[in-house]
Amino acid sequence: MTDASLPLDDPAFVASLMEASPDLFFFKDAGCVYRYVNKAFCDLFALSRDAIIGHTDFEIFPGDNAARHYRADQTVLATGRFASFEYEVVHEARAVWLQVLKTPVRDGSGRINGIFCTARNITTRKRLEVDARLARRELEKDLAEQAEDLRRVNQELRRQIIQRHKAEKALEESLRSLNLIFENSPIGISFVTDRVVRRANPHFHALFACPLSGIVGKPTSAFYPDAAAYEAFGERYYPLIARGERVDIVHPMRRCDGSTFWCRIIGQVLDPDKPQAGSVWLMEDVTERQMAEEATRAAERLKREFMDNMTHEIRTPLNGIMGMAEVLAGTELSEEQRDLVETLRHSAGNLTELLVGILDYVRLDAGGEATRNDPFHIGDIVQGAINSFGASAMQKGLALSSRIHPGVPEVVVGDGAGLRRILAALASNAVKFTDAGTVAVEVMPGHGCRPGALETPRDGAVVLSFAVRDSGIGLSAAERRSIFEPFRQVDGSMTRRFGGVGMGLAIARKVAEAMGGVLDVESEPGVGSVFCFSAPFGLLEDAEGEV
Repeated sequence: MTDASLPLDDPAFVASLMEASPDLFFFKDAGCVYRYVNKAFCDLFALSRDAIIGHTDFEIFPGDNAARHYRADQTVLATGRFASFEYEVVHEARAVWLQVLKTPVRDGSGRINGIFCTARNITTRKRLEVDARLARRELEKDLAEQAEDLRRVNQELRRQIIQRHKAEKALEESLRSLNLIFENSPIGISFVTDRVVRRANPHFHALFACPLSGIVGKPTSAFYPDAAAYEAFGERYYPLIARGERVDIVHPMRRCDGSTFWCRIIGQVLDPDKPQAGSVWLMEDVTERQMAEEATRAAERLKREFMDNMTHEIRTPLNGIMGMAEVLAGTELSEEQRDLVETLRHSAGNLTELLVGILDYVRLDAGGEATRNDPFHIGDIVQGAINSFGASAMQKGLALSSRIHPGVPEVVVGDGAGLRRILAALASNAVKFTDAGTVAVEVMPGHGCRPGALETPRDGAVVLSFAVRDSGIGLSAAERRSIFEPFRQVDGSMTRRFGGVGMGLAIARKVAEAMGGVLDVESEPGVGSVFCFSAPFGLLEDAEGEV
């Protein structure tokens, strides 16, 4: 029911309603010039009516805003239909979002003569929409990142599952291979905890002559010759096993049938940090090898005893021959008799030299001569070797010299007697096989023979090289390969021409090896030879001290 008291058709009443409304009301003529704005419009943009009425948007708002308003107005004027728009309006420092409804206004003839607009401030809604859109974007981004993380996690899980399957398959194959090795090994293998056999392979059973599975659960005491051997083994070797060390010994053991044999035993714990977890033992029957070694040692003893006996048996008559020759030489003899006695003395001397050389070589070859480790002067050893053969060199017209390079310690610790023996053999060989020219002894620091032939010396030690150079007959490649073998000379005629039995260089190399050094030769036929000996020697803390 309509209240007749309300003047709805009164323009003044309608104008007051628009003035009181919080929404914006404004009217533009057909030229888009403002003809009316309500109070809400003025308050929103902080403008007076005079600043708006009679002006266009281009005179009030920034250019881009005004152009947008103009385009909207032209759309309504051109179509003759109302339209709704949403856009941001900026005036000075203020920017608001408006929802604008533009309606064309017609005169009595139906011609459009203006646009009536109603606008509502939707800035808060827009901000909420922007915030919601940003929140949605962030949420979508988070969801996308979570989805990607989940995808990567799933991918990693699949990779780990595949790797685990591969590892399990490889472990299964490895265990199968290890089991095959264990079951088919030609070495007896057992796993032991608390000195009780927990597992043993077939060869272990065969080694101890027990039926298959007849060993598992047995205490290891069943495999020793007696209780004393069992206790002694435990006291001596189980502390080593407990410390994670490896045991590798040869020990007598007993089979299930009561027979004994020599067994090589190799034992080690599975985990050094948990020795109580058990140990693995490898066992091999080495009875034949042990008997062969004992036979070899017995043969060596027999050889040494034989050589000692031969030394006594040969030296006694040989000393008698040499003594009688000396007596004969002191008597009145004819020239022919004196030549015969001299031949006798020379032959006896060669025989003595041969005997001594053979004995020395056999003793060195068997390791029966220990090297000394005493301080000595390098210069004294070298000069002694030079002096020993000075007369022989002078008789042949040879220049015999020596040189000690800078950097060579004056005093070292080692086997001075062995060094003297080597230098004497090398100098004797050089003088013997050199008819003219020079023989020189040279001492230098470092590996003067073959680089890398010796290991790096320990702290407090130095490597020295001793070279004996001559301008003698030289050696071919084949001769160089055999020159250090006993009873070998360049050829058979050399023995007759130069004398000797070919033991000097062989003995020198044995002495060099006993000293931890190397002895080698470089030579060219007709040019000469260089015999070089390198070895490590100790250093004194005070090299200037008396020796």
